[in-house]
Amino acid sequence: MNYEAIDQNGVTFLVIKLRRATADAAKDFKQYLFDLIETSGKKKIIIDLTDVEFVDSSFLGAIVSGLKKVTAVKGDIKIVGLQAPVRAMFELTRLYKVFEIFDAREDAVSSF
Repeated sequence: MNYEAIDQNGVTFLVIKLRRATADAAKDFKQYLFDLIETSGKKKIIIDLTDVEFVDSSFLGAIVSGLKKVTAVKGDIKIVGLQAPVRAMFELTRLYKVFEIFDAREDAVSSF
């Protein structure tokens, strides 16, 4: 499985276990994220991209779709663990203005 959801004190860590998060994985990821929100009722989600070395616009679009879905139920998605190329994509697309991005998991948890 390319994704792992770990619940910890009311927060769900969604760990992405892909080196390249691209259009090939975006559809499955989006469905997985939507299931977490709709079926499992998760509202506080931290997406951990520590293992991801590259992300494309399709995968970023899936994350944005998840944010739209979770904010509709008064939840939020935070981002943690960006490698330099992934951080560059968040900056290029200006998604750093949309998501709260943290270097450490603990900081992301305390931001909820």
